[in-house]
Amino acid sequence: MSREIGPVRIGNCSGFYGDRHSAMREMLLGGELDFVTGDYLAELTMLILARDRAKSPDRGYAKTFLTQLEECLGTALDKGVRIVANAGGLNPAGLAAAVRALADRLGLDADSTRRSPMSRVTT
Repeated sequence: MSREIGPVRIGNCSGFYGDRHSAMREMLLGGELDFVTGDYLAELTMLILARDRAKSPDRGYAKTFLTQLEECLGTALDKGVRIVANAGGLNPAGLAAAVRALADRLGLDADSTRRSPMSRVTT
């Protein structure tokens, strides 16, 4: 027995590290979405991330993603929009920790965000 599934609505907020900071907000406020995606791993981005990581082992992820999330995480959670991004670059665990710290600072329960749309974040 097959189940009919409706359309999946996807918006993209990044094509490279340093893309428009307002893009995630524009996607979230511009219409109904199921997912917002972001691609941060262009060749030049990988060079930038490698240089950042060489300076400090805590770096190596796209910091602009955190800037976007700071403004948009609450809206995404409220709307049930799942965020899928490869912004973790050379340090996905570092980005995951930074996202949890951001959620805490914004007053969002980090444990509940793991079970919410943020639980599907790919860093």
